Amino acid sequence: MRPVQGFRIERQYSLASDWLPNEAFTTVLESQSAAVATAIEGVEDPREQEVRVVDVATGKVVWRSTEKDYK
Repeated sequence: MRPVQGFRIERQYSLASDWLPNEAFTTVLESQSAAVATAIEGVEDPREQEVRVVDVATGKVVWRSTEKDYK
């Protein structure tokens, strides 16, 4: 069995977009760049509303929209 690969979006609040379906924010995306672009689309101000992209295989945060200390 092949391990799950890809990137998921984490957040503490709902994400929404005028042009992306809600499923776009809960699916595992194949590329990090697609996950980052999708995450940014889901918030009004990514500098204030933290959203993270996580590597599914490792569980590590690979991108964050804010510079705040991550816990």
